[in-house]
Amino acid sequence: MPKMLTKNCNDIIKEWDERAQGDWRRSVWAEASESEEAFRASGERDYGRHIRPLLSAQGIDPGKLVALEIGAGVGRMSEFLCRNFRGVVAVDASRKMLRIGRKRVAAKNVLWLCNDGKNLQAVADASVDFIFSHGVFQHIPCAEDVAVYVREAARVLKSGGWLVFQVMNQPHFSVGPWKAALIVSHRFHVPRVRIHRGGALEVYPIRIGAMRKACGESGLEIARILHRFTQNAWIWARKAAIQAEADPVEARASRLAQTP
Repeated sequence: MPKMLTKNCNDIIKEWDERAQGDWRRSVWAEASESEEAFRASGERDYGRHIRPLLSAQGIDPGKLVALEIGAGVGRMSEFLCRNFRGVVAVDASRKMLRIGRKRVAAKNVLWLCNDGKNLQAVADASVDFIFSHGVFQHIPCAEDVAVYVREAARVLKSGGWLVFQVMNQPHFSVGPWKAALIVSHRFHVPRVRIHRGGALEVYPIRIGAMRKACGESGLEIARILHRFTQNAWIWARKAAIQAEADPVEARASRLAQTP
């Protein structure tokens, strides 16, 4: 019987702090860990793959907007967000990963914030225009905790803002030197992980239906779902734009003008 692995938030923070003291490039992005140049190039490539298409499709000029990254870590993606957006809020639960990020990305328009791994409490309501997360939610054992992040994203997004995030939506997969078979419970999103070699790879698939529910309850409308039933499913969700109310004086003048 495969071993059932579970972690709580404090375990995850401790693990990533420990990884920050070792081969952190491999821990963050193993396929581009051989050098800083390769690691940086992977971030630039993923910006082009996962962020630029939405900006282009929606006609968005990021130079006027503030972005927030959930799980920014060492700044693999924040580095390229800050080159394109007016400002970036880089949020992560690992102080040691953020410390590396500050050294790697010496940009004045990035605010590095350490959270508790559960919410975006340090971020003000309706204060950002764009939220991005890649390779983060698959490390959170409880689906409800991911839903909390979705609700928090809705809270801090401005009217009309976008949430773009990746989840693992494939129950059976292989990654790099590891091969794992995941069996997902119908009620919980804690997998059973069978390790063949390379050490424990603890990741947690998420059902798209659960994310639809979280978005809908938070006032976010899903615009697109990409690569469903894969390791890299992407969801584009938008916070409803609030229509500006008509000026009461102008509205009254208009009514009077229409009165015979």
